[in-house]
Amino acid sequence: MLEVDKSSNREAKKTGDPSFHSAYILPANEPERERLNQQSRFMTKAVFGGKLISTQTNISPGDEILESATGTGIWLLDLARELPTPVSLSGIDISSRLFPTNYPSNVTFSSQSVTSLPESWSNKFNLINQRLLTGALTKEQWPNALSELYRVLKPGGWIQLMETGPTPKMYSGPKMRRMVDSWASLYRLRGLVPDIQDILEQLLSEAGFVEVKKQTVPLPLSPGREDYEEHKKNIVGFFLAAKQPFLMTGQFESETEFDEALKEMQDEWNSSSQCWWEWAVFHSKKKENTEGM
Repeated sequence: MLEVDKSSNREAKKTGDPSFHSAYILPANEPERERLNQQSRFMTKAVFGGKLISTQTNISPGDEILESATGTGIWLLDLARELPTPVSLSGIDISSRLFPTNYPSNVTFSSQSVTSLPESWSNKFNLINQRLLTGALTKEQWPNALSELYRVLKPGGWIQLMETGPTPKMYSGPKMRRMVDSWASLYRLRGLVPDIQDILEQLLSEAGFVEVKKQTVPLPLSPGREDYEEHKKNIVGFFLAAKQPFLMTGQFESETEFDEALKEMQDEWNSSSQCWWEWAVFHSKKKENTEGM
């Protein structure tokens, strides 16, 4: 689940579905919970090589870890099974709708916006994890969010981020281009940043982070390749979950046209041997012995 401004409920009014919120283009309901859980574990396996923590961080008893935009909390819950209980795990999200109801005593969840974290959290966390806020934060919000994450990170602490967007490096053809260009248009209409993965390194440096590194992980959308089916399910699942916002842009005349376009894109994938989607992983840290900001 990505973070958005809860004060606006325009999306819910337009679609008649209260599970939609503001600029965030995906619902907050049980099917979305299942989709996000599957997505998180697939990304951990395929993008992070099976590692929940991919930074140089050495986690010790008493350390504190924050997940921004925790959504269902699945990353934290999986991490809790790997780490000793003396480690404190905190998950935040602007909406609590997808928070789990059962979790270990060393895990907490709270409704917070990444653009305005508690003042008492300065220099608090040894590690911060955040994935996929491309569809939530506007161009104006990104610098503020990164500044807040920098503030609450301990000196010497690490942050790991994962982003993607509607800018794949290799299209399967015109059918995919139509869907991806529609996705980019939807983001721009809402003030979002479809190419955030191309500028996030600079934004992290401007926020004060050091040792900023980016790793690009291409995953296949062509049949016969490893992880193809799971990756295809992930991408198609996003389009289906975001169908109502796509229809509201006027780029598709009907739900039927949208469904047909989505099927045509999948058919195009199946006939392509060289179609990839890029995911970007970022690691950076806060300077040692830095007080406050």
